[in-house]
Amino acid sequence: MHSVHGAAIVYKEVTAVIKTISMKNVIFWLLLLAAAAAAIIFIRYSDSFNPPSVFTSGGAKKTVLVIDAGHGGEDGGATSLSGIYESEINLDISLRMAALSSLTGIDYIMTRESEDIEYPESAKSTSARKKYDQKRRVELINGVENAVLISVHQNCYPHKSPHGPQSFYSINDCSDELAVLIQETMNAALCPGNRRMAMPVDKGIYLFKNVSCPSVLVECGFISNPEESKLLETETYRLKIAAALVSAYLRYTDTNK
Repeated sequence: MHSVHGAAIVYKEVTAVIKTISMKNVIFWLLLLAAAAAAIIFIRYSDSFNPPSVFTSGGAKKTVLVIDAGHGGEDGGATSLSGIYESEINLDISLRMAALSSLTGIDYIMTRESEDIEYPESAKSTSARKKYDQKRRVELINGVENAVLISVHQNCYPHKSPHGPQSFYSINDCSDELAVLIQETMNAALCPGNRRMAMPVDKGIYLFKNVSCPSVLVECGFISNPEESKLLETETYRLKIAAALVSAYLRYTDTNK
């Protein structure tokens, strides 16, 4: 049983998070607040958090949110100023998205649920293992009916000044609409005054060249920026990111019924 003191800390933490987010629909945000509180309690106090690969609410066919924690396994991605791999931050945010999805009735699937990735013996080099993982993710995503992909990443730049989240969309139908909603929500929740806009994704990224569903790559922040890097290492900020992404997805599905 969780202590009253612990629950109070969680409630205070989540309340502080949600107060920074512009609320256009009070009922919706109250629901998200309750979900976020439960998610933090679950993640913080559980001995282990292993969400199911697919959450099914039953009944009518709905879109399926594909949560892709960028990098992983031998591919750690960029490294924060304190030495934390991007892949670890991506996974933590993705697990929080999964918890919120379960609590709000969203059908979802994750492309990975841990930092470990099993590679075939035939993949002898790091390059070959990375290629295998990307092909595996493409096959998984394209095998999901009515999939909508959100791929979680962190940005990095040689100079320390750039900051703020940004979303990038594929050429697939409705991807730009989702990216705009994500950008609007993240700007309001994370970085008011952020001038970054949703943009087309780099045509050379393998995953986005080969998936067939609406898909968005989200750079949640710059781990090369000292202030933003510190924020990205906190549970509260990661929850705020997860809540923003899930709420944007809910807005997207609500307008595309």
